[in-house]
Amino acid sequence: MISLITQERSPIHLICVLVFNLLKMKKKINLIYALCLTVIVGCKTGDDLYLSPNDPAEASLSTMLTALEVNTFQNVEGELARMSSILVQHSAGLGAQYADVQNYRITQGDFDNMWEGLYTGTMNNAKLIIGKAGTGSPYYSGISKVLMAINLGLATDLWGDVPYSEAFRLDEGIRTPKLDSQEDIYKSIDGLLGDAIKDFSTAESANLFIPASDDLIFEGDVSKWIKASYTLRARYLNRIAGKSTGLDATILDYLSKGITTNAGNLEAIHSASGGAQNQWGAFQNGRAGYLGANKVFVDRLNAKNDPRLKFFLSPNKAGQYIGADINATSISPEVAIVGPFFAVGKNYPIITYYEAKFIEAEVKNRQGSNASSVLNDAIKANVAYVTGTDNGSSVATYTTASKTDILTEKWVAMYNQSIESYNDYRRTGIPVLTPRPQSAGAELSYTPKRFPFPQTTTLYNPNAKNIPMDVPVWWGM
Repeated sequence: MISLITQERSPIHLICVLVFNLLKMKKKINLIYALCLTVIVGCKTGDDLYLSPNDPAEASLSTMLTALEVNTFQNVEGELARMSSILVQHSAGLGAQYADVQNYRITQGDFDNMWEGLYTGTMNNAKLIIGKAGTGSPYYSGISKVLMAINLGLATDLWGDVPYSEAFRLDEGIRTPKLDSQEDIYKSIDGLLGDAIKDFSTAESANLFIPASDDLIFEGDVSKWIKASYTLRARYLNRIAGKSTGLDATILDYLSKGITTNAGNLEAIHSASGGAQNQWGAFQNGRAGYLGANKVFVDRLNAKNDPRLKFFLSPNKAGQYIGADINATSISPEVAIVGPFFAVGKNYPIITYYEAKFIEAEVKNRQGSNASSVLNDAIKANVAYVTGTDNGSSVATYTTASKTDILTEKWVAMYNQSIESYNDYRRTGIPVLTPRPQSAGAELSYTPKRFPFPQTTTLYNPNAKNIPMDVPVWWGM
């Protein structure tokens, strides 16, 4: 097993550490990406995904933080996002493994590398940084807690109950960690983000080491990290609002302290060259014919004459913006594909101002208020972010706004942005989507409500029992 930090120092590992210590400038990000991904991709371990928290003395906080951020980018916008995009009908699976996903032929064997990337390659690294930073370098600890929360959120939102409290404790003899309930995982996520805010609120002089260009996201600007943390807290509390009462006031309070402009968005940072490319654009360039836009999504943009159409999408060879009809037995590959918003050099949104406004609109609607002005602000912010020039006034025209309006507009705005639309769909049923029919080749009669545990997890950890895909996660419906 090759891990990013390992007691048996492999040649690849030593190269990674050496280069990270030499390259401090952000312009070198493409080489950093390439080396990090070389190290983590394709890892397997007989101890499943729970590595010993090895002595991290060989790697600096700077080295480890950059690697943690790169790995998080991989997890947020990679395979999990592409599969979720198909299930929520942003995209359609046209070929190779994505034709299987489109037919809801999703198996345990599909997730071994992704699960291991989340736990071994990313969260284990976050745990190590938090321990290494301690109380002496709280800014490093805070960033790592935010990234731990994001990756833990991915895991629990797709698999429900997952290991956390007993994870990463192989050195204590815990080889088969228990699965924490999703309710408890969400408490842990909020706790991580709350602790991160406290870390960021310490004086700069209280830090032995201070992140700078090694923090690819905000270059050590803790004021931006604080705002992103509050917005993330609002995201996760809103997700569970249907399972708990009295959260709305807290969500709005967090939003008031969170991201207030698109300039504060937390993004995966990309470059057009090397291994630092936007993964949607890079995938489309390297795997043409695997994925296309779904007819449901394209028709929505066309019907509204939406200014985001030519940014979210590129036309087919005939110059047409048409989507794949998943009701057809044979899905035509001559459809629109991802557009310039996902160009290889474009940054990728992780948590944003416009998402915060959509959350605010949903909460105010839940409270009985007319949230149309907030919804219009959310749409305008998204259109401006996606197009770079359009103010969105042509589509932000609501005078009243229902829950369906808010969630449908959010589904449009969050096109192919991690798993957020898939999460919203599973907790609200909005927008109303008709699954691919079995008569057309679908294996299931429903859209999967969760992912199956990886084979290696159920094989090595008896606590992880596979759950049918029609069983919703705790916050789902």
